[in-house]
Amino acid sequence: MPTYYKWVSAPKPKRRHDYPSLEVTNHPLKSELLNLKFSTNQTLLQSLKKWSLPFEELDPLLRFEQMDLDNEAGPGDITVDEINYTKAWNSRRIAILNKYTTGEKLTIISSFLPGGEKTLLRQVSNLNDKVKHRLEQLDDFDESSIRKTMGLSQQEFVTKIHMLDEEIKKAWDTEQRVKAFKIAIQCSKLLSDISVMQFYPSKFVLISNVLDNFGMLVFDRLKKKSFGDKDIKLEEIDSNLVPEAAKETCQNWLFKMASIRELLPRLYMEMSLLKCYLFTSREELKPTIARLTKMIRGIGNPLVAVYVRLYLCNTAAKLFGRDSENFFYDNLMEFFDDYPQIFHPAMIKKYGAQLLTSDQYLSLYIPAVDWLLYGTLNATPCKLTLLEEFLERCQNKDNSELLLCCFVSAFDSPSVIKKSSVIMDIIYKTADEMVLLSQVLNSLGEHMCQAEPYRHPSSESLSQTWWKIASNMRSTNNFLQALEPWMQFACVQLSSQHINMLLRGTIRYMIKCGSPADEYTVQIQAVVNRLLKHVPDVEELFLMDAFMPLVELVQTANARTAMAKTVLSVFFERFTSVQIEDHIIISSLMRLCCILHDSINAVTVEDESKLVAELINKFIQAVSYQDDLEQQLNFYVDCRAAFIKLDSVLVTLIHAVSALWSRAGASCGRGAARACGAYCFVTSPSLQCPLTRASLTLQAAQLSLLNCCQGQAEANLKSFVSLVPEIPQYIQEDAQKKPTHDRVLGLISNFLSTLLILPDNMESNSKAYILSGFIKTMERIHWKKTDALYYTSLLRTMDLLCEMTRDTYAYHIEGVMSNDELYGCDREFIDVLEKHATNICQELLVVLKALGDAKENKKQCNLALDLFWRIIRRGDVSDGSMASLAMNLWSLSKKHQDSNNKYAKSLLSSLEQDPSPGSQRLYEKIKDM
Repeated sequence: MPTYYKWVSAPKPKRRHDYPSLEVTNHPLKSELLNLKFSTNQTLLQSLKKWSLPFEELDPLLRFEQMDLDNEAGPGDITVDEINYTKAWNSRRIAILNKYTTGEKLTIISSFLPGGEKTLLRQVSNLNDKVKHRLEQLDDFDESSIRKTMGLSQQEFVTKIHMLDEEIKKAWDTEQRVKAFKIAIQCSKLLSDISVMQFYPSKFVLISNVLDNFGMLVFDRLKKKSFGDKDIKLEEIDSNLVPEAAKETCQNWLFKMASIRELLPRLYMEMSLLKCYLFTSREELKPTIARLTKMIRGIGNPLVAVYVRLYLCNTAAKLFGRDSENFFYDNLMEFFDDYPQIFHPAMIKKYGAQLLTSDQYLSLYIPAVDWLLYGTLNATPCKLTLLEEFLERCQNKDNSELLLCCFVSAFDSPSVIKKSSVIMDIIYKTADEMVLLSQVLNSLGEHMCQAEPYRHPSSESLSQTWWKIASNMRSTNNFLQALEPWMQFACVQLSSQHINMLLRGTIRYMIKCGSPADEYTVQIQAVVNRLLKHVPDVEELFLMDAFMPLVELVQTANARTAMAKTVLSVFFERFTSVQIEDHIIISSLMRLCCILHDSINAVTVEDESKLVAELINKFIQAVSYQDDLEQQLNFYVDCRAAFIKLDSVLVTLIHAVSALWSRAGASCGRGAARACGAYCFVTSPSLQCPLTRASLTLQAAQLSLLNCCQGQAEANLKSFVSLVPEIPQYIQEDAQKKPTHDRVLGLISNFLSTLLILPDNMESNSKAYILSGFIKTMERIHWKKTDALYYTSLLRTMDLLCEMTRDTYAYHIEGVMSNDELYGCDREFIDVLEKHATNICQELLVVLKALGDAKENKKQCNLALDLFWRIIRRGDVSDGSMASLAMNLWSLSKKHQDSNNKYAKSLLSSLEQDPSPGSQRLYEKIKDM
C-alpha cells in the first residue's frame, strides 16, 4: 500500500432523491387509543382486579407488622370490634413508651433475677420458725429469698422486665406453673412503686404486657383441657360444654388469685385471668368487672388507681369489644369522684420531692384518662351532649385543667368547634392558675383548624381571646407550642391583616421574653411552616411587613440556614404562578437564597449542596421582569455574583441568559444581544467541569451566530477548541465514575456542524483558521490512536472539509455570509481544505495499521469501509491516487468482513448505481477482485 495519497475532492451538485411514498390514514408516531368495554355492574378497578391479583404481594414490612399485631392479640380469639381496640391500644402503647422516659435510677424486687442486693424481707426469731421457713423455701422451689436490684437505668429495667417475661414462659413450659404465677404476682407488685413517677406510664405498659402474656398462657391451657386442639373463639366458649376437670383447674387458678393478700396484685392478677371465667360461667364476667371497678376505690394513690382502671377497661375490651364501653364510662365516672385526690397535699409533697413540676405530674394521668374517654365516646351516640355534661363538670370543679385538657383532646372536632366559645371562656377564667394551658390551647387550636373556611361566626373574637391568654404566658416554649395551630386557624379563617397583626405580636413577645430566639429555632420553624402551608396566597405572605422579620429572628448560622430552607421549600411547593414579578417578593427570596448559598463550605455534603442548588435554581427560573431585558439581565448578573460557589446554579444562569438572548433577537438591538453573549462568555470559565464549560461555550457560539454576532461566535469557538484537551476521560457523576467519550464525540460533531456556516475572519491571512487550529489541537491531544473517539472525530472532520468544498452549503443562517458566498469556490481556499483532508487521510491510514497491529480486525474492517465510503461519495475517484486508495481499502476490508456484511454490500451497490465514468471503472475493478 503506498505511503502517501493526495485527497482530491469531487464537488457534486445537490441531488434530489425521489423516495417512494405511501399513503397512510394515521400519523405513524401517534399512539393508538384502546377502547375497553366494561360491565355496567362493575367499576374499572373491579374489572381489572382479576388481572392484577397474580402480581399483588403484601409489603414484607407490613406483613411483619400484621404478624406482630396478630401475635399480641392472640390466635383465633379476635372479633372485628376487638381488633379496633387492640390496634388503638398498640399505637398508644408505643407513644407512651416514647414519651415517658427517665434518667433516674430504678429498682426491681424479685426472687427470679440473678444478682442484686439480697434482702430477706421475712424475719425469723427462733429455731422452730427457722425450720418452718426453710421447709416453705423448699416448697417454693428455693425462691423466697427476695432480691432487690437497685440503681438500674431505664434500658436495664426494660431488659429485666423482658427477662421476667421469659422466666414465666420457661417456668410454664417446664410445668412449674406456680413459679410462673409467683413471678407474675411480683411483677404486678412493681406497679405500687411510684418512686420515679415520670416513668410510671411506661412501667405500666411493660408490666401489663407481662400480665397479658401470663393470662394468655393460663387461658390457652384451660382451652386445651376443655376443647383439645380445636380452634375456638371467645364467643363460642360454652361453660356447659367444659369438662369438670377443666372447670376444677380454672377454679383452682381463681382461688390462688383470691388468696393474694395485697389488694393491688390481687386486682391485677384477677384482671389478667378474667378470660378464665368463661370456663366456669360467662354470666359472672360482667358482674366481676363491675365488682373490680368498685374495688379499685380501695387504692389510695390516684395515679396507681387510674392505671388499674385502664388495665381493667383494656381487658374488658378484649373480651366484649363494643359491649365493654359501658365499663369505660363507669370507670371514668369513678375517676371523676377520685379526682380531688390528685391535688391532695400528700401527692403534691410526693411529686415535689421528685422535682416534678405540676404540669409534668398532671401529664402522667393523660394516657389513662384518654383511654377511658376513648371507650366512653365510642359508646355515646350524641357526643355533643356528653361534652356539655363534661364541660359543666369542669366549671363546677376546682383544678379542672386536667379534665379540660383530656376532654378537648378526646372529643371530635365538630363537637369541640360548636362549644369552642364555652371552652375558651373556661380557659380565660382559669388561665392564671392553669399549668396545662399550652396543651389545652394547642388541642383547641388543632380542632379549630378543621372548621370550614370563613364560615365560623366568631372566629375573630375567638382569636382575640386566645391572643389575650397566650400573650401573658410566661413560658416562651409553651407560647410557641400554642401559637402553631392558632396561626393555621388565622390563615384559614381570618384576613391577611389579622395574620400580620399576629406576626407583629409574636415578634414583640419574642423580644420581650428576654431569651435569644435561637433557643426556640425548632418551634419558630414549625410556626413558619404552618403559616406557609395554609395561608391562601403564599406570595401575599411576603408582602406582610412582619413575615421576614419573624423569619430572621434567629441569628445563628445553622438556625438561619434551616429557616431559609424551610421557607423556600414550602414556598416552591405551593407556588402556583408561572412567574414572580413583585420586587418585594424577589428581594425577600433573594435574601433567603443568599443565606442558603453562604452556608455552603468545604465540608458540606454533596446531597446538601444539590438541595440548596435546586432551591436557588427554582428561584432563578421563576423570576421575570417581562419585557425589561436590561433589568432581567441585571438580575442574572446579581445572581452570578451571589451564587458563585454552585456550578449547577451558574449553569442555570447561563441557560437563562441564553433563553433571554434567543427571545430578545434582533428586536432589542445588537447591543443587548452582545451583552448576553458577553455574560455567557465570562461566566462559563467559572465552572469546574471542563465538559460542561465546553458544552456551554459551544451553545454561546451558536447563539452568537443566530444573532449575527460573528466576532463573539469566533471567540467562543476558539475557546471551545482550547477546552477540548482539558476534558478528562472520566468524570464523577452521582457518586459514579462515568466515561466522557460519547459526550465529547457529540460535542465535536456539533462543533464541526457549526464551523460550516462560520465565515472566515478577513483580517486573518490563513484560510479556515479555526478548523486548522482544531486539527492541530487534535494532533496534540494524547488520545489513543485505536480509540473510536479519535478516528471517528477524524472522519467527521473530513466530512466537514468535503462539504466546505461545495458551491453551496447545505444550510445557512440569515444575515451571516458563510464561506461558500465569501470565497465562491476559490481554488486557493479549496487547496487548503484538500491539504487538510490529505493529512487526515494519511492519519487514518496510520490508525488502520495500528488497529491491524493490535489485532482489532473488526474495528479495522469498519474503519476501512467508512473511509472507502467517503472516497466514493466525496472524493474524485477518476483521479488515479484516489482510485488506488479506494481499491486498497476495499481489499483490506474484504480480508476481515463477513460475506453477509450488509454495510459492504450497500456501499458496493451505491458505487454501482453511480453513473460517473470514474465510479463505473472503479466498480469494475473491485468486482473483479
